[in-house]
Amino acid sequence: RSASYQSNFVRFLCEFLTDSQIKSIVETYALGATKNKEIIYWQIDIKGKVRTGKIMQYDPLTGKRMKHESGAIDWVHNKLKKSGTLPEDYNLQQCFFGEHLLALHPEAIVCIVESEKSALISAAIFPEQVWLATGGIGNLTIEKCQVLRGRNIILYPDLNAYYKWAEKAKEIQKHCNCTISISNLLENIATPEAKENGLDVADFIIYQLKGKRLETYR
Repeated sequence: RSASYQSNFVRFLCEFLTDSQIKSIVETYALGATKNKEIIYWQIDIKGKVRTGKIMQYDPLTGKRMKHESGAIDWVHNKLKKSGTLPEDYNLQQCFFGEHLLALHPEAIVCIVESEKSALISAAIFPEQVWLATGGIGNLTIEKCQVLRGRNIILYPDLNAYYKWAEKAKEIQKHCNCTISISNLLENIATPEAKENGLDVADFIIYQLKGKRLETYR
């Protein structure tokens, strides 16, 4: 298997996804891995240009993010600047994780989540939609959403982001000429504890796949 299968996060996915599901998301999202088994989430824009890669380490048993000396996240463009491959004044313009899929599937419904982890797990279970990740609660911006013109979009916010994204959805629909709705599925089924922890759609999918009931959150 290629190095992209060697990340601790992909090892975690093996617990509840099939080999074919894992192969599909590894190839579809061009996942990478470092020699330290960190995953590389490449940000590839709608024109197929690589903007950067987000480097993250996960616990292979729990799927939780692990922090290191510089925090929980590192970036490929930062490493390239340090090595002199990129100029110091390189100006990163981030795009959606998975944005390159928009050009490949022009008619598909676009589903947007916050974390790359959620996009991958959701795409494995519901591959007929295009799943994008913003990479952070505040990264759902009008500028980034220009690539969504004319598309049908469903937002799946984390439990602590519903109202913030609902307000943002109104702005995006107005400025980006797209049809946008926001799922309240998690809001309707989550316990107070789950809401307090800001759980996301991937957390709920994992619990369902592992055969655990939502009472686990009580």
